[in-house]
This record gives sequence, structure tokens and C-alpha cells, in this order.
Amino acid sequence: MFMRLKSQKRAPNVEISSQSTDGLNIDTPLKVNVGALKLKIKDKENKENLKDKALVFTIFITLGIVGYFITN
Repeated sequence: MFMRLKSQKRAPNVEISSQSTDGLNIDTPLKVNVGALKLKIKDKENKENLKDKALVFTIFITLGIVGYFITN
């Protein structure tokens, strides 16, 4: 049972293919780990959402401080 779980967690062997683009040889993998790409996209979206929330929070705090000083 443990061997089977280990083999499922192991990354597959990646074959490299060479492409020639404008005289440059570029080595690219033939297989792509979709799970890793989805994780990177999710992390990027989470960072963007956090930045957006921080911006909105900062705007509201700034408006609150300005409003406080205007009323006094």
C-alpha cells in the first residue's frame, strides 16, 4: 500500500524537446504538471484579491480620518 501511494505522489519523468526559434535552441518539457499551474494561478489570484482588499481598506480608513478632521 505504501509503495503505491509513493508512486502516485512522485512526479512523472519529463521528456525535453528542443525547438529552434530564430536561431535559438529552446528546451521545453513535453509534459506539463497541470496541478502545479493551477496552484500558481490560485496563488496569484489570492495575492491580487488581498491587494484589492488592502486598497479598499486603506481608502475607507483615509476617508474616515479626513472626515474626522473635517468635523472637528
